Amino acid sequence: MAIYRKYLEPSYGPVAPEVEIMAPQVMDMEHKEAWRRQSDYESLALMTAAYRKCNCYPQVMRVLTEDVRLDFGNGPFRVRIYLPPEGAGKRPVLVYCHGGSFSFNSIEVYEYVCRYLCMAGNLIVVAPDYHLAPEFRFPKGLEESYETLKWAEAHAEEYGGDPDNLNVGGDSSGGNFAAVLSMLARDWKGPKICRQLLVYPLVCNYAEEVTRSEELYGRNHFLDYRCVDDPMAPYFSREEERKNPLASPLLAKDLTGLPPACLVLAGCDPLLDQGLMYAARLEDAGVPVECHVMEGMLHGFFNWTYGKSFEALGLGARFLNQRS
Repeated sequence: MAIYRKYLEPSYGPVAPEVEIMAPQVMDMEHKEAWRRQSDYESLALMTAAYRKCNCYPQVMRVLTEDVRLDFGNGPFRVRIYLPPEGAGKRPVLVYCHGGSFSFNSIEVYEYVCRYLCMAGNLIVVAPDYHLAPEFRFPKGLEESYETLKWAEAHAEEYGGDPDNLNVGGDSSGGNFAAVLSMLARDWKGPKICRQLLVYPLVCNYAEEVTRSEELYGRNHFLDYRCVDDPMAPYFSREEERKNPLASPLLAKDLTGLPPACLVLAGCDPLLDQGLMYAARLEDAGVPVECHVMEGMLHGFFNWTYGKSFEALGLGARFLNQRS
């Protein structure tokens, strides 16, 4: 990846004083399922304890959920639908893909993100618990997310959703999926995507040089990441896959005709620069872009309960629930 221009020049400031820098998540490759299960339990317990201290907790817990099981050839997996508890009229639909380096996390870990977006944006949220790498490598999880998108369009009205107001979103590797889903929907003639919400998205899996944000924040800032060190190796089977635009949308030759994008980036994140470059590439391709850098925040802050976490969630909810 040659360095592209950035949407804006970041300040590369310090981590905000209220932010806890947690240890990086390193999956035990010898005991993947047990590690994932324990990691999910611990993450959900921490997030529940944090959310219960917030005055929004009773409201987000009024959101209704329903699980369905889908199978598109890799075996069954869950999809969770989040429904606002009240209101009338067709609501926007958001297919939200969770992050986790393509290889861990689940819809449980993202329970409060999806609940909050549903509540604050009056959205129907559809969250696929897609199969994970390395058991299911590129592009298996992406394909399941695309099929979930088509399923959401076909079934939106059953849940009070508007199939003509279909949106995609995701964070980190899930942001990668959301960006690529927008490309697939354009190239494969549907479903039509109205908007894409990309939260600190991983948009390049092949690079020949280290970005400035990777130099500054790639170690000891929760997410240990330098693209040249091949941190997403469990997701890929062959070197050439990393350069595929379906894995690295930043490297795509053509970004024209994509839906309007809202990027929410963390100011102290090794992925900051590639997010800013992707915003610039979208803008240069004529795509309407809004880009927000949450200063002092780390990768993963979208799941937590900092003031800027709720600010970012609110930005995403408002972007997705625009009327035009």
